[in-house]
Amino acid sequence: MSTLPFNNNPAYLRGNFQLEPVTAVIKQHAELVCFFLIVLFFVGNAFIENSEKEKVLANPQKNDFFYIDYRTIDPLSDARFRYVPLKLLNVDNETLTFKVGNIAHTTPVSPSQHAKFDKALLLRNYYRVDDLVLSKAKVSELVASGAIYDARRPRNIYINGWMVLHLSELVPE
Repeated sequence: MSTLPFNNNPAYLRGNFQLEPVTAVIKQHAELVCFFLIVLFFVGNAFIENSEKEKVLANPQKNDFFYIDYRTIDPLSDARFRYVPLKLLNVDNETLTFKVGNIAHTTPVSPSQHAKFDKALLLRNYYRVDDLVLSKAKVSELVASGAIYDARRPRNIYINGWMVLHLSELVPE
């Protein structure tokens, strides 16, 4: 007589698979299942954001946003407020023209944190007066060094639900 609680016959195993033991294990370890789902969500979100960043950096277009440690470009700028957004105004064969944001942070923050100042977008001094012109080689060097730590392409006028463009600035596709 077999010591197993079920018949060891392959036909029995094939035709009588039951979900009750599986659901019982899931119910016993519900917190682990929830933890696994939360980790899966955050890893997936990080993967999507990284792929979006790589896509923007590989093919920059008008109205893209680059997030940079501005002190690598201008060592005389304020060391406390060095992480600023750059809005891409124009893409030429060899150069990129940016508008430099006036609202800066002391540490590298996410594009959402930068964009949370969307009320300031309505102010005239949200961007600096002078444009910043960089060669594509210089931008690639800044990306490789980590000075440009993130990049985003707005969906219509928003990045992650925060307004970053005026309606008049939309580029028809």
